[in-house]
Amino acid sequence: LTGLFARHTPDSLQYLIKDLFYDITLFNNKTEEASYRKRNDGKYEVTLKVRSQKFKADSLGKETQVPEDDWIEIGAFAKPADGKKYGEQIFSRMEKISKDENIFTFVTDKEPAKAGIDPNYYLVDRLSEDNLKEVEAQ
Repeated sequence: LTGLFARHTPDSLQYLIKDLFYDITLFNNKTEEASYRKRNDGKYEVTLKVRSQKFKADSLGKETQVPEDDWIEIGAFAKPADGKKYGEQIFSRMEKISKDENIFTFVTDKEPAKAGIDPNYYLVDRLSEDNLKEVEAQ
């Protein structure tokens, strides 16, 4: 089965086959700051400060940090409806992460309520609760 995935995966994403099927791969993703400012055109400019670290674990659970050069989603959500935890996802973009600290800026049409790194929790993360943060108005 992994051979089938490998044959249909572009060279730039082959590392995912190893990370997902052969290694125990963990991430430590965290959104440290999330803010926005309303622009004159009615859109919202969002700025995120995020941290990301990648680890491999051996069969005994010993973790070793490894260099990161991975595509990871950043995103934002609108205010949720009453009784809901999350609102509509109003922004999503894959970013190439190759260092521990990163700052990203993007524009949304709607006011953001939460934003962060790996917002849909696709990666195995040590503490996924800190991936998203309430977005503060500047």
